[in-house]
Amino acid sequence: DKNRYLREIEILSARFTPDWVDSWTPTPPLDGQASPLFLIGFPRTGTTLLEHILAGHPRLRTIEEQPTISEVRREISTFPEGYPRALAGLAPARIEHLRSIYFQAVDMFIDRRAGDLFVDKMPLNIVEAGLIWRLFPAAKFIVTVRHPCDVCLSCFMQAFDINDPMANFFSLEDSARLYAEVMELWRRYLRVLPLIHHVVRYEDLVEDLEGEARRLMEFLGLEWDPAVLGYAERAKRRGKIQTPSYHQVTEPIYRRARYRWRRYAEHLRPVMATLAPYIEELGY
Repeated sequence: DKNRYLREIEILSARFTPDWVDSWTPTPPLDGQASPLFLIGFPRTGTTLLEHILAGHPRLRTIEEQPTISEVRREISTFPEGYPRALAGLAPARIEHLRSIYFQAVDMFIDRRAGDLFVDKMPLNIVEAGLIWRLFPAAKFIVTVRHPCDVCLSCFMQAFDINDPMANFFSLEDSARLYAEVMELWRRYLRVLPLIHHVVRYEDLVEDLEGEARRLMEFLGLEWDPAVLGYAERAKRRGKIQTPSYHQVTEPIYRRARYRWRRYAEHLRPVMATLAPYIEELGY
C-alpha cells in the first residue's frame, strides 16, 4: 500500500516539532561501546557504492540493508502510546531495552569486535532518523544525495522487490511525490534535532573518489587507508550483494549515470515543479 507509507511519513513530520522534542525525557549515555554509524539516503543515490568503499577500511564493519532499526520500531509500536508518540516519555530502562533489541539484530549479521566501528546501511532509514537519534544521540549519519531527477528516474526504472515504500515507484509522479515527502521529513529532522551528519553527493563521489573518501574518513575520525579505493574487487569477492546495484559496484568507477535524466527531460516535465525546490537546495 503506497499510501500507507506516505501516511507514516506525514505522521512523523507532524509529530517532530521543537516543543515536542523539548518535552522528551533524557537519553542515558551509551556506555562501553561506540555509537553506530548510519548510512542513509533516498534509494538510488549511491549508498551501495559508498558502503563498499567504507567496507574497505580496517576499522569499519558494514551491514548491508538488514532489518535492524525496523526491529526497534516494531517493538516501540507495541507500547501503549504507539509510535512515534512513545519516543517522548521513554524511561532509561526502556531505552536500554530498545538498544539491546537493536544490537541483537546487528549481531545476526556481523561479529562485532572491540574497537571496531560499524556502519548500518539502509537508505530509507533516513525516515527513521528521529528514532535513531532518540536511542543514539551521538550517532553519525552519512547522507547520500544525487540530482533529484536522476533519483526519481532511476527508482522508476528499477525492478525493486515490492513493499509499501517501493510501491511508490510505478510512476514518475509517485516517485517524485515520495522523494519530496522524504526530503521534507529530513529537512524537519535537521531543524529540530542536532544531527551529526555528512553529505556525500553521488556526482562528486564518481568525479573525485579519493577526495570524497578522504573527507568522509575525516568526518568519521578515521585515519586514511587506501584500501577503501579497492571497492570493485571487494564487491566481487563478497559474492551476493543485497541491493539492485549489485552489477554496478563490481565495475570500476564510471560517470555515465550522472545526469542521465536529461535524455528523458520531456517525460520528467510533469514532476519538475515537485522536484525544483530540492534541485535548488542541493545545488544542482
